[in-house]
Amino acid sequence: MRIGLFGGSFDPFHLGHFLIARTARELFRLRKVVFLPCAHSPLKKGRPVAGDQARLAMLRQGLKGQGWAVVSDWEIKKGGVSYTVDTLRAMQKRHPQSSFFWIMGSDQWELLPSWKEPHELRRNLAFLVFSRPQSLRSRRGFRMKQIPLRFDVSATEVRRRIQKQLSITGLVPPAVETLIHKHRWYR
Repeated sequence: MRIGLFGGSFDPFHLGHFLIARTARELFRLRKVVFLPCAHSPLKKGRPVAGDQARLAMLRQGLKGQGWAVVSDWEIKKGGVSYTVDTLRAMQKRHPQSSFFWIMGSDQWELLPSWKEPHELRRNLAFLVFSRPQSLRSRRGFRMKQIPLRFDVSATEVRRRIQKQLSITGLVPPAVETLIHKHRWYR
């Protein structure tokens, strides 16, 4: 089985995340895409703005009805710093006959050499890298496919708009927008 793994803060989950996952699924015939909100990213300062349960709720509501999308709380339950290699090992134990594809943005692709145990990632993952129109540097021994982004939105921009009391309609799934306003997240 071909499984996409999509790690990130998802703070908040937005339509860009959804479109990236759906495009990866369609282009690379992935049976499912597992969304893995991190507990704490080793490459970002501070913790996510929204709490763990809020981010899980946004993912679950935003992906409701998408049979190919799975929300995993594995990294959050594990706690501490979320390393891709640890997540990969856990997924390989659960799905030993599967092929795994790590879905990521070009910003993380550029940082890949600094990730924990990149040699193991190189052996066991194919990388699906979504980018704004630009050329990505190839990495010796890594399998990578570049997919241009068609919908350019960032979680930072969504949070900024909320703080300025601007509309986020069309940037996040409607169910996620409802949750954000109901719980006053990011204010």
